[in-house]
Amino acid sequence: MALQTERREKTRTALLKHAKRLMLRHGYEATTTQMILEATGLSKGALYHHFTSKAEIAEAIYAETSQQAIATASRSAGKTRSHLDALRQSSLAWLDQIKQPVTARIMFELGPQALGWQRAKAIEDENSLAAMTASLEAAHAAGEIALPAPLVTARMLNALMAEAAFLHIEFGDSTRKEVERTLSSFLDALPRPK
Repeated sequence: MALQTERREKTRTALLKHAKRLMLRHGYEATTTQMILEATGLSKGALYHHFTSKAEIAEAIYAETSQQAIATASRSAGKTRSHLDALRQSSLAWLDQIKQPVTARIMFELGPQALGWQRAKAIEDENSLAAMTASLEAAHAAGEIALPAPLVTARMLNALMAEAAFLHIEFGDSTRKEVERTLSSFLDALPRPK
């Protein structure tokens, strides 16, 4: 059973790896499932065992890229005494992840093109919004902030970071200091316990 599970995971990984390479090279529309099959040497049955469509493959690539960017950013925050400081550091580290050319193309071009903006945003929200909400709830529980509705604050912070990502991609590091100041101002303005 373990060997079969390992084989399935290997097949899925190969499909995603080659599909990602092809979609980045040729674009989502021009990449066909036949091209993916030829690149992997797998059968149609193997592909359809894992994915029902090319869009589902693109969704898996998008979700995996989003998760990796957030996980890497969270790890880079390291250990801090403050949940808010960790949120600030991981948010800025996420900007560094998102500006990587492959990550940026998947997150801002391939994903929205293949899935539509609503589905791409829903996936990103599942990842980033959940992480931000958890961080704000931890800061609230630790007495660093007094938030009656952490989800509302997380949604606002998520929107701020999405716009910061577009600025960072468009203008590069020239906006970094202003983004840092704006993020700090936002977090510093959160209500504190009385």
